[in-house]
This record gives sequence, C-alpha cells and structure tokens, in this order.
Amino acid sequence: MLSTNTKASDSLPEIGTVGAGALTIEKEKEYGWAFLLMANQSLPIIHDPLLNYYINNLGQNIVSHADSVKLPFHFFLIKNDEINRTAFLGGNVKIHTGLFLHAKNESELAGVVAHEVAHITQRHLARMIEQQSLSNPATLAAVAGSILLSLVSPAAGIAALNTTLAVSLQSQINYTRLHEYEADRIGISTLYNAGYDPYGMADFFSTLSDKYKYASLPPQMLSTHPLPETRLAEARLRASQLPTKKVNSDLNYQLTKARITVRFTDIEGLSAIDLYKSQIKNNKYQIKEVCRIWACTRLF
Repeated sequence: MLSTNTKASDSLPEIGTVGAGALTIEKEKEYGWAFLLMANQSLPIIHDPLLNYYINNLGQNIVSHADSVKLPFHFFLIKNDEINRTAFLGGNVKIHTGLFLHAKNESELAGVVAHEVAHITQRHLARMIEQQSLSNPATLAAVAGSILLSLVSPAAGIAALNTTLAVSLQSQINYTRLHEYEADRIGISTLYNAGYDPYGMADFFSTLSDKYKYASLPPQMLSTHPLPETRLAEARLRASQLPTKKVNSDLNYQLTKARITVRFTDIEGLSAIDLYKSQIKNNKYQIKEVCRIWACTRLF
C-alpha cells in the first residue's frame, strides 16, 4: 500500500517547479494583484460573507496540506452557472457557482480545488509563459503590457492577456496535458491529506465526462481540461492505493450548495421550497436536515 507521498505510477514525467526563469515569484505576485483588480471590475464576484468564508476555509485547508506553496492564495466565487474554475497567476483561484450545482459532495468540490491549487504550486501558467518566451522573447513584455492596460480598461486588459497567452492549438494541448496529469497526481495526494475522499476528484470528472460525452457544445472546463479515459483511470488508481480513513463532514458543503441554489440561480423562492420538499418526500437528498432548513424558510 502506498503512503500519501508515494507515486501510484512512475510513468508520469517529473517536471518539477520550473518557470522561475521567465517569471519570478515577486513578479507573479504583482500580476496576481493586477488580475484581482481586473476581476473586481469586470466579473460578477459574489460578496456573500458566508459563501466567501466557506470557499476560503475549504481552499486554505487544501493549501495548508499542499507542498511547494510559494504564493499566498485567494479563492473567490463568481455568479456563473457554467461548470468551470480557473487558476491564475499570484495564487488566485476563481470558482463558478455552477460547480456547486454539479458536485454531489464536498470531496468532489475539494478535488476540483486541489487540482487548481496544484496548477499554481507547480507554476504551470509560468511554464506556459516561459515556453512561449523561448520562441517569442516579447511574450513577457506583452504580458506586462496587458496587465498595465487592464489598469485603464479591465475588459481590454483581459482580452489582450488572452491573446498574448494564446499559442498554436496543438502545442497548447500537448503542453497542457502534462500539466493536467501532474495536477491530478499532486492534487489527489493533497486532497487526501486535507481530510477528503481521494476519489472525489475522479468522481466529479467522471460524472462530467459522462454527462457531456455526446454534447455538441461541452462546457469550457472540458475544452481546457481534457478528460480521456486513461486520465480518469489513473486518478481512480491513485485514489485506490491510499489508506482508508474518515472523511470530513459534508454538512457545511450541503448548506452552502443550498444557499447558492436559492440565492444565486434563477429558481424562484417558492420553487426552491418545493424542490427541497420533494427531495424529502422522495428520499433524494444528501443530508435531510439541509432540506428541512430550506424547505421551511422564505428568506431568499
């Protein structure tokens, strides 16, 4: 049986934490600050103290069990039903409310967050910038220019940054695939050490892959994070080789998910009450107390 720090497979490349040559930690912090400035001016960030407390508590718990943490982390929610999340420079992790609507339990959400934390600790975006700067030395200057532009116009800055970081499709897919496997490998270990079910990451990705297998327009998350069967099999294998232990309580997650459902989706108040009453009646709920709380309240 493997310990939490033992590899389930030696087939994955050890690509470490390079990228510092192209983008120092201090410079990345500056870019991260600028990104938050852009986000606050251009994204529908949720300013709900309870939700913000929950997502940052979960995120910081994961970070506290991660290795190679060189940056402060900041987690924030945006009102968007699309299933997506993004790790950006400077330890910033953007999470869509849509993730809560599709993750069945806290371990599944934590698995997604642990994967993004690994992207940041392994400096994957810094590596992509370094990779591009080898063929185009102006890349770093363009990134800096995009950040400066964002101070004047956040929308224009984001557009310029997306253009700057774009590379040929095949090159991007090949390079990202290495990052995805590494983020899975490191993220699953961190997920387990933080007290969550190590199957959470694979379960969520598997459900997502099955749901959109034949969709003509899959969510953006699947286009930027491909989920081939080999990757899902690797994730399950790694989880199966970790010792069994008690998993964290799911109550806070279910309460948070319900709060997002009734406050930040298009569902009407009375319809939300009916939804939770129906779940109680048909015994289709994760935690019965959560349904009772929301089925008996009109404070939307």
